[in-house]
Amino acid sequence: MLETSWWWFFVGSLLDALIGPNLFFPGEPFLLAAGYILSSGLFYGVLSVLAGGFIGDQLSYHIGRKFGDRGRRWLSQRIPKTRRPIARARLVLRKKGPQIVTAARLLGPVAWIMPFLAGSYAMPWLTFTLYSVIGLLLGVSQFVLAGYLLAQGVELLPDLTTISLFIKEHSLLLAAITIASTASLLLYRYQGWKKWLRIGSCWIIVMAGANYFHFFISDSYAFETGAEAERLESRAVSVEELDYTVFPGLAPVYQPQPINAIVIGSTPQTLMDELGWIENKTFSRNEMTFKGYLGLLAKDLPPISDLYWNQQPQWLAYQIAGDLVNRRHIRWWYAGIDTQTQQNIWVGSISYDNDLKVAHYKGIITILHAIDPDIDIERDTLAENAAKAGWHVSYQRLGSPVAYSKSRHYFSDGQVAILSRAQS
Repeated sequence: MLETSWWWFFVGSLLDALIGPNLFFPGEPFLLAAGYILSSGLFYGVLSVLAGGFIGDQLSYHIGRKFGDRGRRWLSQRIPKTRRPIARARLVLRKKGPQIVTAARLLGPVAWIMPFLAGSYAMPWLTFTLYSVIGLLLGVSQFVLAGYLLAQGVELLPDLTTISLFIKEHSLLLAAITIASTASLLLYRYQGWKKWLRIGSCWIIVMAGANYFHFFISDSYAFETGAEAERLESRAVSVEELDYTVFPGLAPVYQPQPINAIVIGSTPQTLMDELGWIENKTFSRNEMTFKGYLGLLAKDLPPISDLYWNQQPQWLAYQIAGDLVNRRHIRWWYAGIDTQTQQNIWVGSISYDNDLKVAHYKGIITILHAIDPDIDIERDTLAENAAKAGWHVSYQRLGSPVAYSKSRHYFSDGQVAILSRAQS
């Protein structure tokens, strides 16, 4: 069952109701999620979306009350898609003010600007508050009910757990886009080329701040260690049944990378030490400060970005000495006990960094290394060096052959190198 902190619901509903952000921020997923957790007896989601919607409506009303005609003119000039809703809302406000405030949340785009217009046309505050609360209850209830029914097994919508995971993982990015977009709207009033310089600088500063918060302050890399211990004790698997893809995040929206190496009967630490690989720090496994990060850069040992296999970040990460752009690196995950040999199985993903790129990674837009598309070369090099060091090497087609494309930034024959300590 999905559980999320109350403020996720509150902020999502607030931005959905607040004039400006609500023109591009969808609040429906938060309302659906509130109904989803309501099915298990958790009321805080519903209370949070109601509180967020109420405060957002009130702020929009008072913004309209303060800026009035000037605000309407600015909104219609700068955001042309609001002209039709404004004209429609003005007409119905004059005819049936209280009724339309009540029904606004059921009328699509009208809901975006109705509280703002009610304030700008000086509707009495008590009248607005009374009828907007009724409308809020009606508008929120329809989505809460849909989320509740979904949790009970009525398949009306896509998997809400996946939607919620995406929103949770991308919440910082959504907040950064909201802040930068709002600031850009305000900066757009400046005429001449300088406004674009200000807007561009605004986006760079906000995104840089989001990256700093993501990597060095937030709990984005917290994970449960209990599941790992349980798997160590009891998970029995065969190499044929394992999943051979890993992802740079948890939500199912990222480009995959392959598992292309397996160690059986030993730990990767032994192999890595014998072949001269250097253990890397990662954000999920190590406490990382900005000062410590700069120190690692100075040593040409930047942290390896996290990849996720079966919702778990890598247990171990290594690299062959290189520079800040070019390096061989490999990540390892513990997979369980082999059903035939009763020995430990570790799966690994090896590749070669040869460039930098702007990447979608773990719910953020950031700068990461880009890998050489021919990952099979690195797999084969690892296998050859392991054989020279006395390891037994074999190949098995456990993955699927992959061609380079927009959705796959590598190509491979699907073979996996299986490494085990040669018996003496």
